[in-house]
Amino acid sequence: MQDLAAERAFYANLFEKNPENEHITSGYDELHALALPVPPAGPVLDLGCGTGAHAVRLARRGCDVIAVDLTREGVRSARMRLAREKLRGRFFVADAEHLPLKDGAVSVAWTFLLLHHFPKLDKLPRELARVARDKVVAYEPNAQNMLTWFANNVVNRFVGISAMTPNQRALRPRPIERVFAPLGFRASAVHYVDRKWSDSLGWLRRGYETLTAWLPNRFRANKFLIILEKRAA
Repeated sequence: MQDLAAERAFYANLFEKNPENEHITSGYDELHALALPVPPAGPVLDLGCGTGAHAVRLARRGCDVIAVDLTREGVRSARMRLAREKLRGRFFVADAEHLPLKDGAVSVAWTFLLLHHFPKLDKLPRELARVARDKVVAYEPNAQNMLTWFANNVVNRFVGISAMTPNQRALRPRPIERVFAPLGFRASAVHYVDRKWSDSLGWLRRGYETLTAWLPNRFRANKFLIILEKRAA
């Protein structure tokens, strides 16, 4: 079970302290172009929008954005960022597993660094399949990268990492595909990408990169982008 209270408390505090917090600091446009080369005909649901890092960039690309987060602090920040650029969007606070949206309300469900906050992927995929009529896009920490797997699934699970909530686990694309297949979605693409960040363990990541330089990218990249498309009836 997901510790919902821990999620809400952690991110409310983070977003209150830093209203423009962004987990990654570069490469957003590349990810958006891969997933949505042209704006979809219907709304894009930015679920787990945080402070609006993706919402504001998707709106710049011409998407009709609905930004949703578990925290009031995140939604408030996302709304302010779009307003500052005179961009339109719709915003509300909600639990991702219980969305106040009609069936098929959005064209695309945009879930960046969201799925891995749910130790059991059951209710969330069903809810995403219910509200998204065309596509679900997910961007997640890659458990095929052994360093990412060890940090998320061993250290954070059994000891805890201050920069993470206790729910977080690295994922693999294939189990996500299997979860969404019975819901009528198929994986049309998986892209492996690496996003650097600076902290005291940078030396460890550099060592891992050196040792694994000969491996396929799926074992070296610390993130993956998976695009799930609704199968034709």
